[in-house]
Amino acid sequence: MTEVILMYGPAHGRTLTTEAAEGEVLREAGWSYQLTNDLDDHGRRIAKAYMD
Repeated sequence: MTEVILMYGPAHGRTLTTEAAEGEVLREAGWSYQLTNDLDDHGRRIAKAYMD
């Protein structure tokens, strides 16, 4: 399991736990959150928002 923080978009700052290693981790309100290989200061993987 990987802890992910959502960046940008309407869910900015929300965290979630996922089994995904790559690709989309959340789709919500016309936005998709794509998992990156970047980590934040707390070691969580960053998922960046893209408008659908």
